[in-house]
Amino acid sequence: MQLNPRDSEEGVNFTEVLARGREMLIKRFWWFALAFVAVVGSTWLITKHQQRIYSAQGTLVIERAAPRVLSGVREVVNLGATGYWGSKQYYEAQRQIMQSREVAQMVVDRHGLANDPHLFRLDAPGIELSEEKKRDIMANGDPAGILAGRVIVSLNEGSMIARVSVRDPDPRYAQQLVNWLMAAYRDRNVYMRRQATREAYKELKTIAREMEKRKQASEAALLALETKFDLSDNHRKAVAAKILSLSDQLRTAEQQVLTAKQLTRKLRRYARQKDVFDVVDRAVFSGGLTSVIKARLIELSVKKRELEAVYLDKHPKVRTVDKQLALLRATARKHVKAMLVAAKTNLSAALETKSVLNKKLKSAYAEDTALRNATLRYEQLRAKRNEDRRFYAMVAKRQAETDLTNQVDVNNVSVLDEAVLPVAPVSPKKRLNYALGFILAIFAGLGTALAAELLDNTIKTRAHVETRLGIPFLGAIPRYQQGEDGTEVPVEHIDLYAHYRPKSRVAEASRSIRTNLLFMRPGDPLRSMVITSAHPREGKTSTSTTLAIAMANSSGSCVLVDTDLRKPRLHKVFGLSAESGVTSLILDPNAELTEVVQQTEVPGLHLLASGPLPPDSSRILHNERFKVLVEQLKAHYEVVIFDSPPVEIVSDAMVLSRLTDGVVLVAQAMSTRIPALTSTVRALRAVNSTILGAVLSRTQQPGTGYGYYYGRGNRGGRAYRYRYAAEAGDEDEPPVV
Repeated sequence: MQLNPRDSEEGVNFTEVLARGREMLIKRFWWFALAFVAVVGSTWLITKHQQRIYSAQGTLVIERAAPRVLSGVREVVNLGATGYWGSKQYYEAQRQIMQSREVAQMVVDRHGLANDPHLFRLDAPGIELSEEKKRDIMANGDPAGILAGRVIVSLNEGSMIARVSVRDPDPRYAQQLVNWLMAAYRDRNVYMRRQATREAYKELKTIAREMEKRKQASEAALLALETKFDLSDNHRKAVAAKILSLSDQLRTAEQQVLTAKQLTRKLRRYARQKDVFDVVDRAVFSGGLTSVIKARLIELSVKKRELEAVYLDKHPKVRTVDKQLALLRATARKHVKAMLVAAKTNLSAALETKSVLNKKLKSAYAEDTALRNATLRYEQLRAKRNEDRRFYAMVAKRQAETDLTNQVDVNNVSVLDEAVLPVAPVSPKKRLNYALGFILAIFAGLGTALAAELLDNTIKTRAHVETRLGIPFLGAIPRYQQGEDGTEVPVEHIDLYAHYRPKSRVAEASRSIRTNLLFMRPGDPLRSMVITSAHPREGKTSTSTTLAIAMANSSGSCVLVDTDLRKPRLHKVFGLSAESGVTSLILDPNAELTEVVQQTEVPGLHLLASGPLPPDSSRILHNERFKVLVEQLKAHYEVVIFDSPPVEIVSDAMVLSRLTDGVVLVAQAMSTRIPALTSTVRALRAVNSTILGAVLSRTQQPGTGYGYYYGRGNRGGRAYRYRYAAEAGDEDEPPVV
């Protein structure tokens, strides 16, 4: 079934696809039927011999919460769940628990199933083992895993109902397993609650002791801190007031230091002056002594000016005044120096005061910082003490509740319905098996037919010839059918079917091929050709005969040359002698062509038989006399047709192709494989042969299915063999068409 390349471009034509599928199914019907019958038969046999299985089922009620026996007491283990998603997850978990190895192991241990042969299916029909072997299998087996794998649990959505079922060939055994599993699951639920409660009580007891130690330690640390520090509010206020007072004093001392520094710098500068009264500074000369000296100095200066107006500079009165002025200036300088010393002394005192105040302020700040840290630590220790007290109280209360709940048994799982003895098997389901087997058989048949079609790489159609081989398609010769016009052709003349049935489909096909060949070269008439094939038994000889008959009817002068010098058959087809022929003309210089060529019963058709078979036929075709013979045949006849051996067997056809106008390649439809034909085409092209085209032999005639192959045309299944003349006793095999 070949797909049209245009399907991918123009879309899939479903009608064409269905038609091709129908054609494929008809062509591969026996493959479909074989697969269908095999699957249906296998389904029937399997169902018939399948072991009967019974299913027992019990029902459990799994409530969302266990009964509250102790009011106001929280359970350590809450049996159940709340909320939509919580309940969904809880019930899914319970389903998996019921199917777990743990519950299965409880059943195995309680009822001794580890040594039960039935659990291991060791008592099934057809199993013959010794008791020792059975014990060895059970000792090395996994009974809990086997039992868990057979448990089926289903939960109803939106309800608290769980159905537990087990399948087994023994209905009573299945019933017991279900009841045992439900009881084990129910007991496990209570056991897990008790176990968790006991473990929780032990853990809480340990935690309570630890929490009590922590509480006592935090209380002791808090008490030690209270003893070490005075953390009262009055003490904190006193420290704050002290810091404030010292800060004010320090600011005053810093101001005094600044003033003393400024005064010292000024006095140090004035002390270096020659005349201290050159620069007037009220901050320095505001004192009483300085004012007196300055007033006296002014007074003497006025008096000197008055004396200088009367006396000369050297006058005793003037000089007396000068001495007094010098004495006043010296006194003023001494006074400034004295003031500088005093200022330095004041500066040192101010700096000392500032240093003392700094130390006191730092000490006050340190005390305040220590007090703050102690207060923070106190708050932390108090918070920790309160937390430890609260945790200890919680643990102690929970411990008491756990001890109390451990004394009460509650369960949220109860058995609603115990399993009853099943009476009807649940497996095999015959109707379902047969329905599935029928459907599977159809698909298997279609798949087999499709696989056979896809794996079939034989030549089938004209498209295969033109696209896969790349050579022209000359035509197709249908299978010979007896009784086509009410008469039968004798089996010994079956290859002359076109002669005896000139109006048959075979004759029409041969004339169509003849027309195609003649019109291939309208300017250069086709005079000679070689008929060959890839392998034996592909209809080469029958096609040569049929085409020669058509050529003889058209041209009136055609010769058919049998160049199959290993297994010639054309003389048998026409019922003529093979005592002289091609080899006679090559090996005997006195032989004449007109004496060797024989007239057949077909008008205008002559036969040049093979002649005596030589030991080495390849040397005959390479002989120069053979080339001369080919030219003689072309000169005497309008058309010369050479029937040659298959290309894949010997190279005779390639030698002949160089001496003729071209080669016609014969392939049996639905039989010859495309790779073989491809190899043949490559071999012919390698020697520069002209390939005229291909002919499909034994094709299916429209409306006749695969047709009808007459008589012993299949040659009894015997292989086609080439033998030399030296092999005596060659049997007369029937023709292949």
